Amino acid sequence: MEYQQIAKAIGWLGETWGFWIQTGAFFLTAIGAIAVIYYNGKQARLRALIDLVVHQKTHQELVDATRRVNALHKKGGSWTKHLDPDCQERKDILMILNNQEFIAVGVRLGSFDENTYKQMQYTNVMRLWEASKGFIEEIRREHKKDTLFQDFEKLALRWKKKPIRQIV
Repeated sequence: MEYQQIAKAIGWLGETWGFWIQTGAFFLTAIGAIAVIYYNGKQARLRALIDLVVHQKTHQELVDATRRVNALHKKGGSWTKHLDPDCQERKDILMILNNQEFIAVGVRLGSFDENTYKQMQYTNVMRLWEASKGFIEEIRREHKKDTLFQDFEKLALRWKKKPIRQIV
């Protein structure tokens, strides 16, 4: 009789059922904690991106520079004629490119959610890249640094290979 009671108390692999229930609860808690950490990280990246975009829309100097550069782009012609360091157009172009480089670095490092940013800004990023390629090459030559705006370039080229899809 005692042997049957002991056998009932011992569960799988020589451990009690209480041990396995406790281990299972611990394991499920650990999985839940990992899921929460992952979800919170994703939400933080999304929140950081939204805050940045809102800041861009309210930063008057950046808004004005964007307006002037868009007007310059609509006129056509090469941006490379605006390489003079005292030229206001150069300052505007560099402000916008530096802003885009900051975002591209944030995307590369995982600080900003790339898919959301791509859905929100694909056309603007691609238009800026196409318009500024020659200007960027000249700036790189001028400063003898091939790394200037490299994250922006890589982001634009990656997006060019996989453009956004039309919503049907």
